Amino acid sequence: MTLIELKIALLLLMTTVLAVAPFDALATELTSLSPGTNEVQFKHDGRSRRLIITTPKKFDGQRPHPVLFCFHGAGGKADGQSNRWSPHADKRGLIVISAAAVRPLAKWNFKDKFHDEDHDDVGFVSRVVEILIANKIADPKAIYATGHSSGGLFCYRLARETALFAALAPMSCGMAKGAHDPGEKTKPVSIMQVIGDQDKSFNGSSNPKVTMYSAAKRIDIWRTFNQCRPEPVVVNKGQEMVVHTYANHSGIEVAYCKVKGQGHHIRRELRDRADSLALDFLLKHQ
Repeated sequence: MTLIELKIALLLLMTTVLAVAPFDALATELTSLSPGTNEVQFKHDGRSRRLIITTPKKFDGQRPHPVLFCFHGAGGKADGQSNRWSPHADKRGLIVISAAAVRPLAKWNFKDKFHDEDHDDVGFVSRVVEILIANKIADPKAIYATGHSSGGLFCYRLARETALFAALAPMSCGMAKGAHDPGEKTKPVSIMQVIGDQDKSFNGSSNPKVTMYSAAKRIDIWRTFNQCRPEPVVVNKGQEMVVHTYANHSGIEVAYCKVKGQGHHIRRELRDRADSLALDFLLKHQ
């Protein structure tokens, strides 16, 4: 090999290494998780992304686990959702991944061309899931997502555009007309909506920039798409929560948990109960 050929070969090798390095760096981080709390930062689509990942105390990376993604509301941080959901990691044998939206806006790209700048949030989440499944860290049949407000809206986008999740639980949020309606490529998926009947998005909105369906309408849209029976099973969870659940012949469900007298931020005690109900719903679907 001549000196010129050697230089070309080295240049090609360096180019290849640089091209795959971001992916390998994330894979290295995700395959080196320790029991308890882990923080992962990496670049995706030119943007710095952050994850707080909580694994069960007995986690050893030797078997796949169910995974719960949780997405914060507009202006929030991954830390808030991590504090909210990470206690369930040990109780339920879950890996809890609290993801951060791109700062300083800190809003999820639930709909293209809505915010001043679009970010590839769907690709970001998909990439993390791909690595977790490929390395047998995540059970591919037990990937779940939940989110508050902007994060809940993002859950509806994930439900529409990906086939990654066994079930999703958007909370305290609307559903965008046109952007979140199931499409031709949408796969049937179980969804539980948790919302207070005094929430600003409970009755929908006709904002010129984005029209939001009411809570009842969005449930009807997904119930119809999933071919669920029109008659729900209704269960009262105390005096302040009622759950309507619609099921189809394959076991896919659409559920609607209404929290009476509560607004956008549900009272802590009721929120914790609703979270447990949502997790019960999510984990039974695979």
